[in-house]
Amino acid sequence: MTESAETGGVAARLRDVLFSYDRDADLDDEGSDDSVDPDSRGGAVLRGVDLDVPAGEVVVVMGASGGGKSTLLRTLNALIPGFLNGAFDGDVEVLGRDATATKTSDLAEQVGTVMQDYEAQLFGTSVEAEVAFGPENLAVPPEEIGPRIDRALSQAGLGDLDRRREPAGLSGGQKQRLVFASVLAMRPELLVLDEPTSDLDPLGARNVVEIVRSLADASDGPETIVLVTHEIEEALLADSAVLLKDGRVFRQGPTESVFTDVAALRESRVELPPVVDAFDRLGWDREQLPVTVAEAADRVEQSDLTWEPPEPTAPAPAGSGGDPGEVRFAVEGARYSYDTDRGPVTAVDGVDLEIRAGEVVAIVGHNGSGKTTLAKQLNGLFDPDDGRVSWRGRDVREYDAGEIGREVGFVFQNPDHQIFEDTVRDEVAFGPKNFGIEGEELDARVADAIETVDLGSLADADPFALSKGQRQRVALASILATRPSAIVFDEPTTGLDAEQQVAFMDLVARLNREEGLTVVMVTHDMGSVARYAPRTVVMADGRKVADRSTRELFADPEALDRWQLDAPQPVALSNELAARAGREDALPALTVEEVVAGLGGEPAADDPVRGGVNR
Repeated sequence: MTESAETGGVAARLRDVLFSYDRDADLDDEGSDDSVDPDSRGGAVLRGVDLDVPAGEVVVVMGASGGGKSTLLRTLNALIPGFLNGAFDGDVEVLGRDATATKTSDLAEQVGTVMQDYEAQLFGTSVEAEVAFGPENLAVPPEEIGPRIDRALSQAGLGDLDRRREPAGLSGGQKQRLVFASVLAMRPELLVLDEPTSDLDPLGARNVVEIVRSLADASDGPETIVLVTHEIEEALLADSAVLLKDGRVFRQGPTESVFTDVAALRESRVELPPVVDAFDRLGWDREQLPVTVAEAADRVEQSDLTWEPPEPTAPAPAGSGGDPGEVRFAVEGARYSYDTDRGPVTAVDGVDLEIRAGEVVAIVGHNGSGKTTLAKQLNGLFDPDDGRVSWRGRDVREYDAGEIGREVGFVFQNPDHQIFEDTVRDEVAFGPKNFGIEGEELDARVADAIETVDLGSLADADPFALSKGQRQRVALASILATRPSAIVFDEPTTGLDAEQQVAFMDLVARLNREEGLTVVMVTHDMGSVARYAPRTVVMADGRKVADRSTRELFADPEALDRWQLDAPQPVALSNELAARAGREDALPALTVEEVVAGLGGEPAADDPVRGGVNR
């Protein structure tokens, strides 16, 4: 550990930092006008940031989607102002160097970065070449590079991986770990992580968080780590937290202090830790609010509260998927294989599945379990190698792309796979226009969809100039505008902040309840599964290993552990309370509202950001 950490020093210092992606922006005017929308790339994204990053800590940065978190990180590695175009003002000092006057390549000797789109950082021809690339470019002596590769791969949990393999042939989780290893091999003093677990399953996310925590504790790891995330349970592992709002630092301090500040979290559009939310609704003082499940269970035991679990007949909390009709999707013995550098790999292996009209079904499982491959067969994006997939009793292969596209919408995990128009408005209009919708109806559909995903101020913006979370919302709007009978979502809440997740998923639930929309969602977001999906299908190694009521699935901790699924805090808390009371057969609460009700409180129906939406 360096002297700065031992003496409570500062790894980075920002003073009055302003930045707009519009190089012609008048930062003096933009920075002083609170009416400017920081979600718009036409205004200033950073609007007077003053921040000290303590040396020797893990610091988490949170805030609304599109509100400047990734932009802030880019000032720490000199991408801003030295590399990215835009208008900049202010002072940035990183590890004692003036980052505004330092080349990105020079600062890379001390600052390592894992980007949100981690696959963009991979280009080596082998695992070993990938990890060696950084040290080689830093002119590390050849005899030192081998030990650095060994150490970095071990730190990233890839010590046993065949180093001759091509990165492109690795799983998503292995790719993400390889990026970590390639950055760690350069031995940075400051490690910057932009949503490093956004595309990972619960186990993968947990492993990455454990890597980050172990790096922070290691004597030869990065001295300081700055992490951006939307996931509250990851954020709770940090030493200190920063909340961004309107392009400025709104709240900062020790993690437990920040994440029990209910008013600050809500105003910053950051999800409350579910147990904090529950006990706040029960009227507990801030000083008594628990942060972890264990703390919450202890508080209950030490108080006069008693736990009453939900009734076995309790519906999905969102009231969705409650009255299924006729079979819409029928999957019979479906199999599908990919050709890889290791030969054919079976992704879907003999799956049978029926989904009825009006159902909301979650498909969950570890990375590489076959979830997305199965989902892509539902609308003919992939044809099964064997077996049959039908929609309304007709083989999907018999539909042309326009027919099935009108009936079944598909939202990709990566929004860039379906965005191509010059403006958000044109992108959202593309689908309905191709289905013959025009005039006032087209305008109304486009306006409604854009407003639904909270992008009204960006209707004429270039989608590719937006953040990943904003591009995800564009993709969602483009499907909503076609008004399909069924929608298949691949990770629908990726990149969205807590308020946007609630708004979008509540919209989907309303369409399901009121219009009978059939919903299939592939997701790692167990909180959304708990609230919105009465039924959950679990995939493992290409097979369907479970198809159960969501509440019954979450009541089975052994099954959750076997299939590498993490129960959201409300579920974990209610299971713990039931176990302590000797009621192991009780079904769990699925949401904060159900926890509050089970402890004798009255859940608020109009809370704009409900706890427990995320993992």
